Amino acid sequence: MERALIISDAPKAMKFFKDFLSANGYDKIKLAATAEEGRQAMEEFSPDICVINAPLGTESGEELSIELAAEVSCQVILFVKDDYFEDIASNVEKEGVICLSKPVSVSMFYQALGFAEAADSRMKNACAEIKRLERKLSEVRVVNHAKSILMSQKDMTEAEAHRYIEKTAMDRRVSRGQVAEEIIDFYTD
Repeated sequence: MERALIISDAPKAMKFFKDFLSANGYDKIKLAATAEEGRQAMEEFSPDICVINAPLGTESGEELSIELAAEVSCQVILFVKDDYFEDIASNVEKEGVICLSKPVSVSMFYQALGFAEAADSRMKNACAEIKRLERKLSEVRVVNHAKSILMSQKDMTEAEAHRYIEKTAMDRRVSRGQVAEEIIDFYTD
């Protein structure tokens, strides 16, 4: 994680967050003073982490944190006044937002940052695994389609069609999916 977005309308808090994140390995930090600037920056900047210091003018920051956690693949840490912490935390934490009450200690912020980084790592690993499985599933679908074409066009059994695709892929040192796509292209033109 190296990109951070800080959304705060308090200059002193913004400086604290910026200095803290810079000291903890974030070298690309974007600042936003309003919720709207934060939404725009989120689209343009694609941060790994977003720190929201609530309230933001007329907005509580609660809706913004939920929106950002749902729509983008970054971790969101929301800082709220202690008076509102329990109510807001119970709403936002269900949506994957890390919520901390203010004033916050440096050690508490450090722990929250560690949680966010761990969650980000797990999420990226899960996304990579999902993409791998989607590619595998796509290949299985293409191979099955090619097998059905071979079965109807060449009067092969399913086992023969499967063997033909596998052997051709091994002989040519290409994937089964590539062979299957070539079969589909040949017989559907």
